[in-house]
Amino acid sequence: MKFFDEHFPLIVTVAGKLIDATEMQEMSEGYEKYFARGERYAVLNLTPADFQMPDHAARNLVARWVHHPRVREFSKRLCIGAASVQRSLLYRVAFNVVMAFDKPATEIKCVATLEEGLDHCLGCIKREKLAMAKPLDLVRYEVIQQLGKVI
Repeated sequence: MKFFDEHFPLIVTVAGKLIDATEMQEMSEGYEKYFARGERYAVLNLTPADFQMPDHAARNLVARWVHHPRVREFSKRLCIGAASVQRSLLYRVAFNVVMAFDKPATEIKCVATLEEGLDHCLGCIKREKLAMAKPLDLVRYEVIQQLGKVI
């Protein structure tokens, strides 16, 4: 997993092709620096075009990390909103069904496009009045230019 935070408090993550122990380690280590920083943020999760649907073992890895009390506490305090961009309709439906029963520590939407996810996250930043170094429209444009080809 790669982290892009040049537009903090917007954090953009780009997942690897599949979720495995290495990916989870990268994710865990990546979030630790934001937890230590202690500042509120919104996170936009992107999956590459060749992303493989997580199997049962991968879903368990993610669930264990997400439900760890320490991760839940930091997420609840710091993450003001999140969006996960997934082109697969099946994945989005499954994700939304799971979220209906498994209440996350923070608001998260699963959306079809980068623009939709970005608008959600930037809307959260605007709503919470978090300061950004650049205007939101410019951030939106730059992220789309930088990462639009990833997904």
